[in-house]
Amino acid sequence: MIDFHNHILPGADDGSKSMDMTLNMLKTAQNQGITTIVNTIHFQHPKMEDKNTDYKYVKKIRDIVLEEADNQNIKINIKLAAEVYYLPNLCELISNPLLTINNYMLVEFPMVIVPENYLDTFFNLQLKGITPILAHPERYRCFQENIDNLQKCIDMGVILQIDAGSIIGHFGKHTKNIAYKMLSKGYCHIIGSDSHNDTKRNFCLKEAYDLIESYNNKIVSQLKKNSKLLIEGKGALTQIKVDLDSGFLIFKGLI
Repeated sequence: MIDFHNHILPGADDGSKSMDMTLNMLKTAQNQGITTIVNTIHFQHPKMEDKNTDYKYVKKIRDIVLEEADNQNIKINIKLAAEVYYLPNLCELISNPLLTINNYMLVEFPMVIVPENYLDTFFNLQLKGITPILAHPERYRCFQENIDNLQKCIDMGVILQIDAGSIIGHFGKHTKNIAYKMLSKGYCHIIGSDSHNDTKRNFCLKEAYDLIESYNNKIVSQLKKNSKLLIEGKGALTQIKVDLDSGFLIFKGLI
């Protein structure tokens, strides 16, 4: 199992605070059956002003973590990428090896404000051969207020990533509702844990997959395949749609 989107490198961003915390998180991931994770360090976010995001520095931390994990018999591969905070300069960043993985770039929006002309920026990224992945759109107010705004992203080939915690309910009922509406409308390609610590925001990918599987036992295998295709760069990701009829959504209090 592969987890795309997490913050497990100690002291690198607002994720893990120590090596012990990182190792605890990795043990949880391994217990869930995760074999590969893509660490996505925050990049150019206001919270990162005093952080070193140089590729060689981040790689050095990753290599130390892998050595410590191996010493504790934790067998998880860690790949490097970033969660890039949206600014109009995205096209200027693509030469940085930390910011893309197999010509995909994970992009984070401000939670409340809709970036101006973001579709134009995404289109320009695509012209340069980079496919944008929009991180956890279910948590952004602009899509919570009108979920069908995501159709524009789908139409132009943007990949949509839902947080596992949103599906479970870690971000509240409203965000959970939006996540399920996204799944019912096909506004999803991959799910990532977005794990930050070893307590309330730990790896929970298996829990989310198990919950989805209880509604549709064929979808999880495609979600897993999409994550594998992404990190291997070997094909197009399939749009995921969970067949939840309106009666089910009403019964669950999702609409």
